[in-house]
Amino acid sequence: MSGPFPSDILVEILLRLCPKSLVKCSCVCKSWRALITHRRFISDHLSRSLQLDHRNNGSLFLHLYRREREDAVNCYSEFYSVYLGNQQVDDLSISKFPLSHLFLEKYSRVIGACNGLVCLGDYRAIRGANHIIWNPSIRKYVVLPKPRVILSNYREMRHHRVFFGFGFDSRNDDFKVVRLLSSKRQDTPEVEVYSLSTNSWRSINTRVPPFLVATNVWKTSHMFVNGVIHWVVNSRINGGIRNFILTFDLVEETFGELMLPKLLEESPFMVSILTGSDSLAVVLRKDSAEFDGTVFSIWLMKEYGVVESWAETYRFDSSRFGGISRVLALSSSGEVVLQSWSDAVVLLDPKRESVKHLGLDGFFNAFVGRHFESLYLVNTENGVLSY
Repeated sequence: MSGPFPSDILVEILLRLCPKSLVKCSCVCKSWRALITHRRFISDHLSRSLQLDHRNNGSLFLHLYRREREDAVNCYSEFYSVYLGNQQVDDLSISKFPLSHLFLEKYSRVIGACNGLVCLGDYRAIRGANHIIWNPSIRKYVVLPKPRVILSNYREMRHHRVFFGFGFDSRNDDFKVVRLLSSKRQDTPEVEVYSLSTNSWRSINTRVPPFLVATNVWKTSHMFVNGVIHWVVNSRINGGIRNFILTFDLVEETFGELMLPKLLEESPFMVSILTGSDSLAVVLRKDSAEFDGTVFSIWLMKEYGVVESWAETYRFDSSRFGGISRVLALSSSGEVVLQSWSDAVVLLDPKRESVKHLGLDGFFNAFVGRHFESLYLVNTENGVLSY
């Protein structure tokens, strides 16, 4: 296997290569391919990527949407980019999303990003439309089979909402997609879980804490941290509405609840989850007469699962930093990814209160998630395709 190198030295050399180079190395000989595609090597390579990510102040994956012509209703293009923490802005590259032809709708939407893989689905997912899991580092993807429960007519769709989560089951070394199909007529949603290792969906019967079915749940982002998927939802209590975090443990496949600080729990304004950080984070967006605009308030859970550890870490109004329309994500280094009024994507350093332009302009919508280079999907098993 090792040729002129001892086996352990060869492994250490290969672990330091990027996924694209490792794919080329896997073509050298059968023994190298067996090593590079082995589950242990893939896991060790990811662990090294995680260490580099912390050292380089984090990396971000961006999926962006641009309207090609102002007068066009359905003329959209999708792009993606990877921003490395130690990379200069001038070196940031923007690439056309290569798999848009797989989707039926006008554009796709990112469900989530985890360990180097990105899960995407059709913009309107209520009918069980197409979904993929994609590794942009090695140009491979899987088209997911159709879910078991699919709505077939418009009348059914009007009374249902669907939303998703995506993450990694560390016990079984498996990526999973969870799909919740909720009806206005019933209290308990139908839950299905997709497993990448089996390339199949299965229904699970488990208690789901009651929550209200909102009209915009497909746009509701989620956060995967500590092996758990998190969504901000709300429910009725004592004649009012309370916000809370709905959780799904990917190993145990059970739902739970996490409480928000009282101010956010009782807030009538928009509370949403923030992706990208090591810690659980949410943003409160509310209108303010004092600032004649919108105020954004970012909260972090300093100790996971401890309600008392919630703390407001940063607050700013929408007129700051050239005008801010959305808070998109947090980086692992604590920087805030923002969308400006001019549809540019910028990176805010809260400590210095300085803004760095990422060179991304004219995008009317964007998803931002944490990124690691990984080898997952390097095997050609379970319908993995290349482009």
